[in-house]
Amino acid sequence: MSGVGSIDVDRILLATDFSRWTTRAVDFTFDMARCFNAEVLMVHGIEPIADAALDAEDEEGDFDEFFGELTERSRQKLENLVEQAEQMGVTARFHIEIGERWRIILEHADAEDVDLIVLGRRAYEQGEDVPLGTTSQRVFFGTQRPVMTVPTEGDEEVVDMEEQ
Repeated sequence: MSGVGSIDVDRILLATDFSRWTTRAVDFTFDMARCFNAEVLMVHGIEPIADAALDAEDEEGDFDEFFGELTERSRQKLENLVEQAEQMGVTARFHIEIGERWRIILEHADAEDVDLIVLGRRAYEQGEDVPLGTTSQRVFFGTQRPVMTVPTEGDEEVVDMEEQ
C-alpha cells in the first residue's frame, strides 16, 4: 500500500474510449499511478448496436466481424497504452467488453476493488445544456468509490458566453 496522508491508492480504473476527451486522463492517471505506486486497470467498453439493427438478417456474420475488428483495434491501442505505462514504471493491464460502458466500468471497479475511477470529460461552456445520462454521470452516481473526471486539454477555462 502506498498513499499520501491517510489516502491509499493501490488500484486505479481508467475508463477510456480513445477519444480526445480521454487523452489527458490517460496521462494524468499514469502520473498518479507512478506517484502512488498503483496498478492501472484500463477498461474499454464497446457500445452494442441498437436492437433494431441486430434484428436484421446477418447470414454472413457481418456484426460478428464488425465487433471483432473493433475489439482487435481496441486491443492494439490498449497494448500500446500498457507499453507506455510500463515505460513510465507503471503496472497496467486492460479489459475490453461489448456492452454499456458505464455498466462495464462499475462492474469492473467492484470486481477489482479499485480505489479510484478516472474518466476523461469534455468541458461545457456556461449556459450550455449538459446532457443527462452520459457515461461520467452514470458512473459518478452509480458508485460509492471516488471518481475523478479530467477535463480535455485546453478546456481548463470555462467560458461565460454572456461576457463575449
